[in-house]
Amino acid sequence: MDDDSSVRRALGRMVKSFGFEVCQFSSGRECLNAALIDQAACLIVDISMPGLDGFELHSLLLASDRNVPTIFISGDDDIAYPQKVSSIGGVAFISKPCDAKELYGAIVTALAK
Repeated sequence: MDDDSSVRRALGRMVKSFGFEVCQFSSGRECLNAALIDQAACLIVDISMPGLDGFELHSLLLASDRNVPTIFISGDDDIAYPQKVSSIGGVAFISKPCDAKELYGAIVTALAK
């Protein structure tokens, strides 16, 4: 999930190239309200989105007993992000642009949870 459509398309193509099904959302609120969220094996979520950011989305999902393994991504160079992701139970933090091998490894880890 990313609010930037070009990033969303690129990530979607990359994840599909790994052999996984993809459902894309342009906002945290759209994701939260989607019936498909209950079928998700994992989420790839941009931290910095307008409205509901990635951390808030993760928190709301946990509060509603939807513990979907989550990979957080961001183009921001905030050195605190990896620690925060780890402390809230995120699978991984990946800087954008996402490296294919790193993303694939994070997805495999998420699916093993």
